[in-house]
Formats: sequence, structure tokens, C-alpha cells
Amino acid sequence: MCDLGESIALEARNEGITQGIKQGKQMERKKNIEHVRSVINELNCSYQRARDILILSEDERKDIEKYFQS
Repeated sequence: MCDLGESIALEARNEGITQGIKQGKQMERKKNIEHVRSVINELNCSYQRARDILILSEDERKDIEKYFQS
């Protein structure tokens, strides 16, 4: 029976870690979007210029690009 309890606890722990990572990525995405919007508004520049100013990684650029397409 100890193995069953340990197995359940490990599964719950892993699920919690996965959810935490997912929430962290969502928060990072929102923060990046806010930063890009701020740069665009303050400097009156394009999305491309704002992302270059903020030195976003290629993954970050791809992740938030859809929010700025129009």
C-alpha cells in the first residue's frame, strides 16, 4: 500500500509542476505583449522595431507575433 500512496503523491506533484510551468509561460507571454505595446505606443514604432528594441528571442517573437498581426 505504501507504493500506491507514493505513486499518487508523485503523480500529483508532477501535475502541479506541469501546471506551474504552463502558468509561468502564460504570464511571461502577457508580460512580453505588454512590453511590446508600451514600446509601440511610447516610440510610435512598428511591432518589428519594438521587438528588436526589446531583444526578444525567436521563440518569444513567434509566441506573441499573432497578437500584433493586422
